[in-house]
Amino acid sequence: MNDFLVDINNASNLVSIILLSSLLALFFIYQKRKLHLISSSIKSIMQSFFIYIFETKYFRSIRDDKYKIQSSNKICCVLKNGKIIEFNENYKNLYIGKTSSEIIRDNIQIFTIEDLKIANNGNTKIKKIVNGKRYTFILKSEHRGDSIIMIAEDKTDEYVRKQLIDKQNETNLQLMNRLNSPVAIFSQDRSLVFFNSAFESFSMMGYKYLSSKPTESEILDSMRQKEILPYQANFQEWKKKQLSIYEKLNDREQWWYLQDGRTMRILSQPNPMGGVTHIFENHTERLALENEAKLLVEIQKQTIDSLSEGIVLFGIDGKIKLHNPKFTELWQTKDSIIGMHIEVFIKNTEKSEIFNEIYLNIVSSGVDRKEHSNILNCGNNKVIYYQCSILPDRSILYTFTDVTDSKRIEEALIEKNNALTQADNIKTSFMNNISHELRAPLQNIIGFSELIEGVQKKINSEKQISDYIRDIKRSGNELHHQINQILEITALESGKIESEYQNINGEEFIKIFQDELNKLDFMNINYNLAGDGINSNTFINIDTAHIARLFTGLVRLVDRHLTNVDTKECKIKMGIQLSDRSYKFIFIFDGIPRTLFNNINKLNKEFTYIPGSIENVIIDKYVMFFSGDISITPETNQITIEIPVIQS
Repeated sequence: MNDFLVDINNASNLVSIILLSSLLALFFIYQKRKLHLISSSIKSIMQSFFIYIFETKYFRSIRDDKYKIQSSNKICCVLKNGKIIEFNENYKNLYIGKTSSEIIRDNIQIFTIEDLKIANNGNTKIKKIVNGKRYTFILKSEHRGDSIIMIAEDKTDEYVRKQLIDKQNETNLQLMNRLNSPVAIFSQDRSLVFFNSAFESFSMMGYKYLSSKPTESEILDSMRQKEILPYQANFQEWKKKQLSIYEKLNDREQWWYLQDGRTMRILSQPNPMGGVTHIFENHTERLALENEAKLLVEIQKQTIDSLSEGIVLFGIDGKIKLHNPKFTELWQTKDSIIGMHIEVFIKNTEKSEIFNEIYLNIVSSGVDRKEHSNILNCGNNKVIYYQCSILPDRSILYTFTDVTDSKRIEEALIEKNNALTQADNIKTSFMNNISHELRAPLQNIIGFSELIEGVQKKINSEKQISDYIRDIKRSGNELHHQINQILEITALESGKIESEYQNINGEEFIKIFQDELNKLDFMNINYNLAGDGINSNTFINIDTAHIARLFTGLVRLVDRHLTNVDTKECKIKMGIQLSDRSYKFIFIFDGIPRTLFNNINKLNKEFTYIPGSIENVIIDKYVMFFSGDISITPETNQITIEIPVIQS
């Protein structure tokens, strides 16, 4: 009442009080006149008025939600001085037919003082009957000033479900105990939590021992000692695989062939809450009967299945009656093709064009079927040889053999023979060229030596003798160079040359190339190398010795085609393009006729002598050595060498 008087200054509350006073006055007047009927009506009006005032005030408190319980999805109420002063909609819904004013007025509380004391210790499970229905709550309390907030979570459905599950589990265990098949259930810690009498008999272990909850590992060890497990060469490894099911979620099916001759089928299934259930089924008698009936069929099937050829039998109706796995492997078909018509089979394999002859033979009438054989060239680079046989009932049996490997070997032998022929031709060409390369300098040396000898006899001029001597020296150096090239080709072909990579700058690189050129003083013209945009800041990691030999081989090749050119000097501009993947060395020859580069790289198909043959071989060998590439641009007298980058 004190809380209500706080709002007296509100205009609406003031009017309500005046009306209340008037009604009270009328009530006392009519009481004196003993007008019972009117008195009862006025009393009802007053009660309705008080309820209206309470409901207005209570809904205002709900709207303010001072205790923050109205938005909660749990059952909440607020107690003050042992009386309920506020609650949320979930609390009210438990008392169907009760108004908010009745709950407050009658102080209807779900939880007693004893419940409140228990809830002070934390979350507490409490069972209650409300409006004739049994509930299970998780109760806790919070103190806020002189008020207590009671918070309850309805766990009734969860508790009922748990009871149902427990009862169902109990029923299942009773049912499994009556089964003739042994059943064993292990918990998550791998200990035995249930077994039926059939398992007790199968495992040959006493009830007392099994009731002590041994682990599955211990049970397997005991069963091994009693020789009721399949014989294992490595028992520990086998047991490890058996126990691996605790770490997986997949069902497992096994067949145990026991040492006493029994055949057991073991079905293992992980339990939802952890652990495993094993069911042992004895299939010894059933399998014995089946084996006797199917022994002959299995032998025949195993024989056919083990064949390396694909076997398929078509009946008189053109449908597949029998096939082996090799046949399905060859044609990549599904296993379930028994009863499939040849037309459907060809459509599924999408190879109608190569099966045309087979199709026509199968769909022919029985008397028109004929034995035949052929080779099928399949689109997947396979070569298959087939042949057929007509059986007495006019069924037709086809045998398919994959001859791809033998065909490839045949083709490889043909290619090898061609390669040997080509190598012999190259050898012949090389010998023809090397004969000329060695003979020409030697003839010069011999000829000039004879001239010197004759000149000395005739006492000719000194200049002429000097020229002769220079030419002799030049031819001798050239002969020495040619011999070195022959030895170099031999070393490259034998693979005995080792790389000598080093990191140098551009200026040092050009100097190495120029030094190599200076050694070739017998060439027709003089070559000077200059860098194009190359300086000391340009660094490359390259095998300097062998890249220089590749470069001089190219220059020597150009020089061999310049015997009839009046040019005495040639300037070579060298540029370098660097990338993460390769180095490009670009050489541009100035002062040389551009027509010279048009025929410089033509193939020598006639195996006759042409200038630069040895140099061509040297260049090809070094390109293979570096795994690089060479391109010639005749329009600009440009030769480009591209070498892959080798990380240091």
